[in-house]
Amino acid sequence: MSIKPPQDSPDFPDAFYRVTVKGICVRDGKVLLVHDFTGRSDTDSSPEWELPGGGLDFGESFEDALRREVKEEMGLEVAWIEDRPTYVWTVKHGTGKGMEWYWICSVLFRFDVKSLDFTPTEECREIKFFSKEELQSHYSDLSLQAKPLAQKFDPTDFPEK
Repeated sequence: MSIKPPQDSPDFPDAFYRVTVKGICVRDGKVLLVHDFTGRSDTDSSPEWELPGGGLDFGESFEDALRREVKEEMGLEVAWIEDRPTYVWTVKHGTGKGMEWYWICSVLFRFDVKSLDFTPTEECREIKFFSKEELQSHYSDLSLQAKPLAQKFDPTDFPEK
């Protein structure tokens, strides 16, 4: 017997998840976020704070995807990525990319960049480190995929490397 969600997505079959690879760069107890200007939905183009990273392409490794996304959106080179994910969560994404809704599975890896010599891009105009308190006070400005971090992030889980 299969269990159907209360509202089937017209865009994807049941059990479809878009996998995204996100990075957690922690320095001095604060986590790096990017000011994402790609928009929250097809009708809302307001910027939001997001974790670095993006969609996993077919056949791509998590590490390759994170390196590619950090380079594309921030123009920065990844120095290292931990072997295992730090967090994994799922979120239901509202309208966007021409679709009614879909599920996202976010896989987050701790990483660091070689340098913070950042040049704004079309996707990302700004980067900033947020404390746990700042994550919570800016909750409404966080992307759907970054919101769980406001509850889960504990800087003591991230000793300096």
